Order: sequence, then structure tokens, then C-alpha cells
Amino acid sequence: MMEYKYYRELKHNYLVFEDKSKEGESRYQYKIAESGRIKGLVPLTERSINGDKFLYYEINSMQSLGDRFASSGMNAAQVRSLLTDIKDVLEGLSEFLLGEEGIVFNSRSIYTDLTSGACRFLYCPFYDEGKSFSEFAMELLELVDENDREATELVYRLCEQSAAFGDFIYEALEKTLAEEACEAEKNTYEEKQEESFTESFDMTDAEDVTDSFDDYEEEEGERRLKSSGKRLGGKLQLLFSLMFFCLVGAMVYIRMNYILSNEENMLSIFVMLVSVVTGVVALVGGFKELRGGVEAPGKGKKTRELGEDEMYSEEDISYGGEEDDFGYEEDYDFVKPARAESSFTKETALCGETVVLDEIRSEGIALFSRNLDKTVRIAFDKLPLTVGKMEGCVDKVLSDMSISRMHCRFVSDGGRVAVIDLGSTNGTYKNGLKLLPQQKTYIDEGDEIRLGRVCFDCR
Repeated sequence: MMEYKYYRELKHNYLVFEDKSKEGESRYQYKIAESGRIKGLVPLTERSINGDKFLYYEINSMQSLGDRFASSGMNAAQVRSLLTDIKDVLEGLSEFLLGEEGIVFNSRSIYTDLTSGACRFLYCPFYDEGKSFSEFAMELLELVDENDREATELVYRLCEQSAAFGDFIYEALEKTLAEEACEAEKNTYEEKQEESFTESFDMTDAEDVTDSFDDYEEEEGERRLKSSGKRLGGKLQLLFSLMFFCLVGAMVYIRMNYILSNEENMLSIFVMLVSVVTGVVALVGGFKELRGGVEAPGKGKKTRELGEDEMYSEEDISYGGEEDDFGYEEDYDFVKPARAESSFTKETALCGETVVLDEIRSEGIALFSRNLDKTVRIAFDKLPLTVGKMEGCVDKVLSDMSISRMHCRFVSDGGRVAVIDLGSTNGTYKNGLKLLPQQKTYIDEGDEIRLGRVCFDCR
């Protein structure tokens, strides 16, 4: 098992291995890896401290595959990019006559550059974890997005090929990518065939199919035009009735406030009678016209309720008594199903069991910020929980400038909550003490957790 530790120096994060190679062994591999000539390797420097040699891998702005895709699984494009990067770095090693056994294949030792999205690999010539590439392929199944069918199939294909080729990693990758490319070409060809079939379809046949609906559309348009005309006429009659009633009101006002002669008195009574009769007639006629524009279910008509799969819009339902296009002379009035009334009464609300709706429940402790304009709450009801400012890669987004893209992760361990710093730039603190990267530290109620400059109270 490879033993390593994380070390932070000013603004640089390092993954440190002790160089246990024997004296006299070839240093060629180290010199090539340290030179940076092979694209895709994590930058490496060799340091000597108190007579011991250490390998410092600079992992700034990088996250391991396990941390990067813990919240959101890998999609097909990301899996394809990972396999392509592995193939490229193996080609780079072969150019300098280096073998593939120096690459460490596990989700904790392969890093993703958060800036570019490219994968970087650790090259340790004399360290061997005893893991095969097929085991790494099986490990990818836990990181892939289960909802992405293409990504899942690609990883399964990689597992099959890695098991078939054994230690020949490059051949397994080449075969996997070739099969994936053939599958993509096949899908593209099928799509083109479907498009060409659609274009070659005789559109006159489609026009013949729609001819049977032309008459119906004309009749439907005439019916709607007629209905809209009736509604307009009804509104005008209601307006006239209002004017006549206003005239009656004006005549009553004149009779009450002015002294009229006999002729004026008779004329006013006549005008009032005529206005009342005309207003009533216009009012009744207006309501009839409006009701005629949108017919309601009448007597003697058959009614039936619509089923759940027969919900039509009101514009698509014909209420007229005319014969429809299908030759049925019977006229149906469609009545929408009545909404079920709740049996929850005031008495049961007062005496029965109280039900709390839309309650946000969280068991145990939570974090509450105290130096932000708006209080931010981090609940531990769903763990593990990754916190950072890179939306899409974390579970809780904190958009503060001091927060790293992937700052820390909260996990559950033995029923307790622990925090792990993910190599953040400004660090993670518990009660003022800075945590080491990747160090699991338990937190309890009453602790102060600081992420960058943002302080949280645990309660």
C-alpha cells in the first residue's frame, strides 16, 4: 500500500511520497518525470531532507477523481476524456522507453485539473500497490453517473476489455475507444437513414390525409365566428340596457328636485316607462346572446363524464346539436369530473392529529454562518456533503471569494459528522486550528468551523 501525506507550502499543495528506491537503481525514470516532458503527468520534484529523499507532486487546483465526482457522477464525455488522457500519457511514456507499470491507477491518485478539466497522473516507478487496471475499471463504475446510459455502457465495455487484455492497458483502451467509435458511427448512420426516409416521404400523401379535416376546420371557424358575434351583440345590448336605466335614474332625479308642469310630468312618466321596458328587454336579450355564444348543457341531452385519459380543452369540445364529422347525430355535453371535496373539517383540524406541511427536517447538528449578510445553513441530513463555489461539482455552493472551488467535504463516520479539507487555498479551521488536507476531523455541537473567512457555528 502506498504511503503518502499532504503538505501545504505557501500557496502550493503537495502530495508527498518517501523515495524508498535502493541505491544504484536507475534514476532515468525520475529524471524524465521531473523534466515535465511527458504531458499528462502531475509535476514532480525530488527533495532531500535530512538524508532522506522525498517526491513532491504539485497538485494545485486539482482534485482526485474520487473527490471530483463524489457529488455528480461522470458523464459519457468525461469518461471518454479520461480514457483518451490515459492513452495519451501511455504513448508519452513509450516515447521515452518507459513502461506503463509506473502509473498509479486508482481514484485517489488520478487527479482532475479543475481549470481545464484534463486528467493528470502520478508516475511512481518503484511503487506498486498490487492493483490491476481491471480493478481500476471496476472502481470507475462507482463514479459514473448511473442515469447516463452511454457512460455506463462505456465503462462496462472498458471492464470487459481490461479483463480480456490483462496487463496490456494500452490495447484494452484502444479496443474500448474503437468499439465506442464504431457504435457512435452506427448510431449516426441510423439517424441519417431515418432523416433520408423522412425526406423521401411523399408529402402529397400527408396532404390527402389532412383533406378530410378541412371541412371540419371551416365549420369550426364559422361556428366560432358566429359565437363571437353573439357574444359581441349581447354585450352591446347590456350596454344599452345600462344606458336606459341611467336615463330612468336621471328622470327620477329631475322629478324630485324640480317642479314640473302637467305636460312635463306626463312626458317624464312616459319616458320612464319606455326606458324601463326597453332596458329590461335589452338586459334579457343580452344575457340570452351571451349564453348562446357559449352553450351550456341543456335538458334532454345526454351527459357523460370524461375519464382521466379523455381530458379535452374547452375549445376542442363541440356542444352544438349539429351532426359531427363521424356521422353521430346524438349530441353529448361533456361534463368535467367534479373535484373531490376534502373530508378534512374544522372539527378534525381542532381535535385530530396535527400535520405539518413542507417542514424541513434535519436530524442532529447543522452549521449556521454568522459573518455573512444572509445566514447560510448547512444541514447534515444527507452525507457525504461537498462544499465549494464550483456549481455542478459540489452539493452546497458558497459564492464567497475565500472559498475554493471544492473546499471541503462533510462525511458520516460511526454516527458522527467529520469534516475533510480538500486542499483548499484558504484552509478549513476547527476552533481556530487549521486542518491538514485530506485529514478527517470530527465536529461536535458548539464547535466553530471556518471555511476561508466564513465562520459557522455548529449547533
